[in-house]
Amino acid sequence: MSNPIAANAEYWIQSNGTTTTNSGATTTQTTNTIHRYPAQQHPQHTYHHHHHHYRHHPHRHERRHFHHHNYHHSIRRQQEQQQQLLLASHSFHDQNQVAQSSTMTTHDDNSQQQEESRWQSLANSFVRRMSVNIVPPKHDTSNEVEGEEEEKVDAFLAAAQNESQIPPTYYEYFEALRKSQKEMPIMLGELEPLPSVDEVVKENARVAHLAEKRSFYFEHPFDDTISSNAPFPDRLPSALPPGATKVSLIPLPIDQGPVSTPLDLFSHLIVALRDADEHNTIYLIDLVYGEIRWTIKRSISDFYDLWMMLKFRSTIESPPSFPSKLQNLAIAIATRRSGTTQELQQHHHHSEWNPVDSRGEKRRTELYQYLQDLVGQSKQCPDYSGMSDLCEFLEVSGISLVKDMGWKGKEGYLEQKAVTGSAPMIRCIRRSGWVKRWCIIRDSYIALCKDTSSMKPTDVILIDKRFQADWDERKHFSQYPLVTISNNTKQKIQIRIPKESKEWEACFDKVMKRSPWKADNRYASFAPVRENAKIKWFVDGHEYFEAVAEAILSAKSDIFIEDWWLSPQLYLRRPPKGNEEYRIDRLLKRKATLDDVKIYVVIYKAVNAALPIDSEHTKHWLQDVHPNIIVLRHANRTASLFSAHHEKILVIDQRLAFVGGLDLCFGRYDTCNHDLTDYTKEDDQFPEIFPGQDYSNPRIRDFVRVSDFKYETVDKRRIARMPWHDVHTGMVGPPARDVARHFIQRWNFIKSSKHATEEEIPYLLPKGEMVATSDKTRFRGTCKVQIVRSSAQWSMGIRDAEHSIYMAYMECIEKAKHFIYIENQFFITATDKSNKLINNYIGEAIVRRIIRAHEEKTKFRVIVVLPTAPGFEGDFVNPDIRSMTLRSVAHYQYMSISRGGSSVLEKLRQAKIVPEDYIGFYSLRNWGRIKSSSSTTTPTPLSSNGMIKEESSPPPDSAATVVGRGSFDNKPHSSSSSSTLPNLQQSVHGNNTNNIGRSNSKKSKKGRSLSTMTTKNTSNSGIATEESIRRPTRLAFDDARMDFVTEQVYIHSKLMIVDDKIVICGSANINDRSQLGGRDSEIASVVEDTELVESRMNGSKYQASKFALTLRMQLFKEHLGILHSGHDKLRQDRLVMDPLHDDFYHGVWNKTAQDNTLIYRHIFKCVPDDTVSTSEEHRRFVPNPVTISSGHVADPWSMNEEYIQSELDKIRGHLVTFPTEYLCRDNVNNSISQVVPSTIFT
Repeated sequence: MSNPIAANAEYWIQSNGTTTTNSGATTTQTTNTIHRYPAQQHPQHTYHHHHHHYRHHPHRHERRHFHHHNYHHSIRRQQEQQQQLLLASHSFHDQNQVAQSSTMTTHDDNSQQQEESRWQSLANSFVRRMSVNIVPPKHDTSNEVEGEEEEKVDAFLAAAQNESQIPPTYYEYFEALRKSQKEMPIMLGELEPLPSVDEVVKENARVAHLAEKRSFYFEHPFDDTISSNAPFPDRLPSALPPGATKVSLIPLPIDQGPVSTPLDLFSHLIVALRDADEHNTIYLIDLVYGEIRWTIKRSISDFYDLWMMLKFRSTIESPPSFPSKLQNLAIAIATRRSGTTQELQQHHHHSEWNPVDSRGEKRRTELYQYLQDLVGQSKQCPDYSGMSDLCEFLEVSGISLVKDMGWKGKEGYLEQKAVTGSAPMIRCIRRSGWVKRWCIIRDSYIALCKDTSSMKPTDVILIDKRFQADWDERKHFSQYPLVTISNNTKQKIQIRIPKESKEWEACFDKVMKRSPWKADNRYASFAPVRENAKIKWFVDGHEYFEAVAEAILSAKSDIFIEDWWLSPQLYLRRPPKGNEEYRIDRLLKRKATLDDVKIYVVIYKAVNAALPIDSEHTKHWLQDVHPNIIVLRHANRTASLFSAHHEKILVIDQRLAFVGGLDLCFGRYDTCNHDLTDYTKEDDQFPEIFPGQDYSNPRIRDFVRVSDFKYETVDKRRIARMPWHDVHTGMVGPPARDVARHFIQRWNFIKSSKHATEEEIPYLLPKGEMVATSDKTRFRGTCKVQIVRSSAQWSMGIRDAEHSIYMAYMECIEKAKHFIYIENQFFITATDKSNKLINNYIGEAIVRRIIRAHEEKTKFRVIVVLPTAPGFEGDFVNPDIRSMTLRSVAHYQYMSISRGGSSVLEKLRQAKIVPEDYIGFYSLRNWGRIKSSSSTTTPTPLSSNGMIKEESSPPPDSAATVVGRGSFDNKPHSSSSSSTLPNLQQSVHGNNTNNIGRSNSKKSKKGRSLSTMTTKNTSNSGIATEESIRRPTRLAFDDARMDFVTEQVYIHSKLMIVDDKIVICGSANINDRSQLGGRDSEIASVVEDTELVESRMNGSKYQASKFALTLRMQLFKEHLGILHSGHDKLRQDRLVMDPLHDDFYHGVWNKTAQDNTLIYRHIFKCVPDDTVSTSEEHRRFVPNPVTISSGHVADPWSMNEEYIQSELDKIRGHLVTFPTEYLCRDNVNNSISQVVPSTIFT
């Protein structure tokens, strides 16, 4: 008969999983089981692009579990089973090595047939990996060549870098495969279909009704104790033993982290005794340590047993003696348990310690004094190992008493057995039998440790909606009850409770009934709505990076960082000169060195060949800075082709958290002015603001060699940088704890799945829910804040994918009454179920809401602000491998907005609605000047697309002065005011504001600003002279007409504001990657301020939420160029207060965008542009890249410098129209992108 465990092991080994390499060992992960076998490097492979990376979702497999034998099976039998597992793993490893080695044969140039066959096999492999309906085969066929398939896909990705290496027959074959797969839509097999608008609203209404019955956000649900609901001081005995005093409720100054020594613990521990039964033989011991309070129940026999154990095993030199008469009573009680009733009565008759004598007050005094002496002498112990018996008696351990840990539940020794989980196989083998563990129950997690002296848990199970503790009283050949603990992850353990089973059962029951993490929450989110929260918004990198620097410096215990890309050499304050200590790595080193702060970092693990972010460099650089910095990289092997970790999180001490769209990486720092230019490093008078990699333009050239932070990807003397517009939020108190919990769940998942045996990487524990009460005054604000996210099995280890961000978007759009403002990097969405490729229906929700407003004849408007072009390198009209991402993303975006038959604008027209009456799409653009002082410098040679040919260019003969517009000293603020709507059109476009935001003033060297030089007047007329009309091959480098440059302001925000009341801000784009839950991992906050301020809506008085109103007005003022104009702040607010009024929308907002667009079209001929509908028109429209560098004046020969300057001075702010009709008569997606699944780009 075959061994059932070995059979299951064989299936598990054959499962198609995830392979990662760590510290010389390779881990294969499947849906249910994981096996670790000796290292064999498997190259990671994925297809990426710069800002957002399109990858496939992990394959879904059937769940299989190991069959675990009963505890009392023979040890010999268990050893045989374990040995078979190891033999099976080595067998698979050997097969895998053979399969891999077979792919490394030398390519025969004379064998064309072999080459074509290789690419055909690759295509089959690629289709298999993209297919969503793949399930594990019944017998091992595909996984024997797993290593070979990975090599082939790697070869494909390498060949993608050089298109000429791919044989033509490969394209033909892949196209045939695609046609044969028509009936198999490339969708996500793991996810349930996303709910419709009606389903979202109905579900959220149900959850909201349930939430009204709960009130534990500041009132902790675990505030009662075992025996009484009375406040702790009132539960102290009325007649205290000698030396005992009433307990003060003033928190003691305890450490942030675990209590490392008994001296730290017992020096601050306060104890008191009270009777628990009428016979005065069982007592309740009340304990206080700082803000932590707990009560345990102990009998006199327990005291006696403790004394006996300490007598023989304690490290205390002379433990206090146990009162002799109490010893007799303990023996009597033991006799009662094992002897006859007659024997017990005879003992009580002769004992002077009668149980009812004076209610045992003398007995209680003796016990209390013994306990006090014992606690006092325990301070002498050097560590917990010698006091394990006392710690077990008091239910404390090295990690159980941590500041802000919240409610303290039951603690004690249990026996544990792992049933299934994400740990490697050797971990399962080690736990094939029962092991003794110290268990800690809290309001939000269950932690297991080796013993009371352990400072790091061996397992952590977070409590969530699917948390269960199932009791089985049958005991299964054991004298102890069996408990199976599970949650929404694959993790499942069994525990056996040797004693006090009723107390354990009551504690588990309390957690399951009262933990806030077990409840249903709005939007089906993991986190509840937090009332009275404090939160702040940050617009653009300058404000956010300043806050980050201050937050890091304030850290006392720990720092959590999670980013898609993290640049250790990023300066948080500018200019770098004079702010050298504010570089991220230096700030983290300072906190780790001086304050012993622990720093935990999670970054997305990308393949360097496909993405330039070089996460390996980030990891090694930071970990070399200080041992307190631990960096984990993560990406699911299968899902990495289609998914990425995209959150941008910073958490300080689990009390302060930042969530939004800004990574702490190169290219993100910017101000509200969005300058295009910078000083050069040769400029001695003014220091550069954007050093090295920070001066970037991914539309011209993507990042390269990011480990060399001084390297410049573009020549700042010739090419404008691409400004970066973004929004972030910072919050304190309970919502920050929710963000920290999200990070901890991710960290522990990575720890258990990849680093389970590495003790230097600890499990993290969330802080307690009850902390909200103590922080109520400090952290109380006026906002309702809920953390929502997109998470799934591959990214978080959870069985049920969460798409609460999508749920929030859908309901907020559906319930909008007046106005929706959206800023987002992408807009890829579906408007009906007929779209089989795109699965989010945010577009449908917008269309439905507009149609309803049209039918009800009510005023309603939607403003969407997007990048003019996706921020990827390439050319719209050249279908080459370099432009694949750019063209594909643009294609699906246009299909969502304006073409294809089911776009938002087309759906409105089909409903007989004029779209422009209800919705408008806009973008941002800026211009500046790059001025060279050298007339002899040879221009850097450019390629046909305007990109620098060489990676570096020689410095000029003399320093080049780069000039731009705007100041880095501005710190905008927002407020609101009530007033009637002024004549907005005259206020913004009148003669009195012609130079708003456009004045050129030279800044002080001390300021964080760019200098703007006055331009050289070459003529008093705007008419071109004969000399200027001559068209040389390239204008002289010192020609002032070549100084003017333009570039889009790249919108990276992930923001929606509804009715000036609700704000959704985070890392999630409007596309399937961010919204579905099972693809990119995301996080966001939903904010509704209860502090209402008087505002205007469609000309009428309106009560707006302060948080939403001030944020929207700040953005509007920035986009319209009136942040730092001559207007006073009150007048600025009045200009942008009413977003629904026609005078504002048509007379200010839309007119500004249209006027700016016309000027940019005339001077620079920017693309995309609405007047260009075909590729041929595009080539005629744009200037010749051989003579005109990218972003410069399109036809400088037909106009002089003064005329160009005067036209550009008419531009107001950064607002332009989004080109919805660009290339509308071409198929933008008709390119090499057909060789990869379309879901990568959606």
